[in-house]
Amino acid sequence: MRVIGFAGAGAFRAAAEPWLAAAERDNNLLITAMVAAIQTKTPSRGWLVSSGEAPQLALFQTPSQYLLLSEGNAEGAGWAATDVEADLPGVAGPVAVAEAFAERWSERAGCAATRNGEMTFFTAEYIAPFRRPSGSFRKARADEFDDLHPLAVAAARDMNLPRPEQNSGTIAKGLKRAIADGRQFVWEDGPSICAMASYVAALSHGGARIRGVYAPPEFRGSGYGTAVSGALAEWLLGAGQWWVSLFADNANPVSTGIYRRLGFQPWRVYLSVRFE
Repeated sequence: MRVIGFAGAGAFRAAAEPWLAAAERDNNLLITAMVAAIQTKTPSRGWLVSSGEAPQLALFQTPSQYLLLSEGNAEGAGWAATDVEADLPGVAGPVAVAEAFAERWSERAGCAATRNGEMTFFTAEYIAPFRRPSGSFRKARADEFDDLHPLAVAAARDMNLPRPEQNSGTIAKGLKRAIADGRQFVWEDGPSICAMASYVAALSHGGARIRGVYAPPEFRGSGYGTAVSGALAEWLLGAGQWWVSLFADNANPVSTGIYRRLGFQPWRVYLSVRFE
């Protein structure tokens, strides 16, 4: 096997997209990160692990974030861990490849590899009927940033995201971009924002991923989280997405139950591992 590195998301996309796109659902996490890096001109690096002419695995990282792995060959993941030169706070990907990479990287770097958590990747091509509480679904406004930022920080904490993704400054930048791009939504009831959600783009017609779903504690139990998730999924499907997706923390049966009732089906389990 050989590992080929690429400087920048654009160069990586040119080499990797045909292989990634052949299994869009398996590779959604990496695809959405790659697309976001291109759109925001964020410095990044990517790698392809190949056996002969056929790619076996793709890897992608933006600065200070976890290394993301595609679905692929676990042996290739172990091989990559002996070759990739990067500063890695952790790794995330389908369970088998994430475990293989983490084990070999831990040995190589002389660091501890600690499981951060497991999440299930869900997809849906239609949304089941759901109860709509009072209020309405709409895009967030720029003047609501100060109200939404602490909610976004709380959402990252509650979802047990990797530590770099819980950084307040990083969340602020992402939230401002999402509002400016029209990707941030809220469920408003009277003067209150009762729930929020956003999405990240994938390839042209499939796989836009809902993220950052959150209802403040005082508004939970009234269906606002379900409503903002379902309404955003419907909006994306109506806007031309063939299917939509999201991740749910396996340690939170409430959220996984909500998504199943909306019609989302589990596709694959992902593991994140931090290096200490």
